[in-house]
Amino acid sequence: MPIKLKPQKNMSGDPDSAKQGFGRVSIKRAQQFDADSQAEQACDFFAKYGYVVLKNCLDPTDIKQLNDFFDRTQRERPQSWGISTDKRKPHHRDQGLIFSQPLLDYPELDRFTRHPGSFAIAAEILGGLDHIRYSEFNFRETPEQAGRGNMNFHHDAVTADRFLRKPYLPCDWLCAIHYLTEVNSATPAFCVVPGSNQYKTLKQAYADLGDDYMELPIHGEAGTCVLYDTATFHTRLDGDGIHGRRTWHQYYARGGWLASSLPTTARYIRAPSPSLTNWNLIPERLALHPDPDTRLFFSHWNSAQCEWVASGFDENLRKSMPRGEQ
Repeated sequence: MPIKLKPQKNMSGDPDSAKQGFGRVSIKRAQQFDADSQAEQACDFFAKYGYVVLKNCLDPTDIKQLNDFFDRTQRERPQSWGISTDKRKPHHRDQGLIFSQPLLDYPELDRFTRHPGSFAIAAEILGGLDHIRYSEFNFRETPEQAGRGNMNFHHDAVTADRFLRKPYLPCDWLCAIHYLTEVNSATPAFCVVPGSNQYKTLKQAYADLGDDYMELPIHGEAGTCVLYDTATFHTRLDGDGIHGRRTWHQYYARGGWLASSLPTTARYIRAPSPSLTNWNLIPERLALHPDPDTRLFFSHWNSAQCEWVASGFDENLRKSMPRGEQ
């Protein structure tokens, strides 16, 4: 039975915003950068617009491995993807198919958490290798024949001080979306409003950006990676509602303490980013890894993780937590 997408509520938090955007969808192709030879230009672009597109971040072997993982786990564990039609959970109803915490049970995915195709640029955006932290890793699929979901423009987690601090970067959270299938005008496509990451509402971005305001679909081959500041307004365009799309989503947080400034004070210290969610778990092999750099990367724990560690990584406790039973 085809999985239908559920039309989503306005996630921007602003009742006066245009939920589906202002219809100024760009026909331009998003600029893409080579992560190896154009790293500096890619970071400069991100600093200006709040997102950047990297090409060829995954090679054919990576793409095949991850697509094979989709096929195999959808057969073996359909409930983990929300394929079961009875009592589908909210995160499955809202986002199509999503495998929320595959790292818990599949160590073969560990190598992707700091994948060389995009990780160096992600780290630079967040202040360097000493400051980038793991937050979340999941797989998503909009199946073929899913219909139209009408996702609203929204931003993800944000902090209030982003409007005042100088400098703005490094941002608080960063998301990397890797395309595992080709994304074009017929398929669902990630869509951003460039430069909208320092606005409270889409309506404000539209008014202040003026002629520069655009809603930019990100098309690309399998292996393309989109890095975006979670404060940047974005959505999923649904294409023709017939063709599908597969993506791998990874969220990063900023760790460490940074000196910055506000207009009213000479200096202040930026604390590490808060936990992105209260449910995401890190398996013992990563949270307590013998390598100190790996432990540092996986050290951004939420309260659920702390409880799980304190229990000695008890499997029954894990299964009692949101999305923990897979």
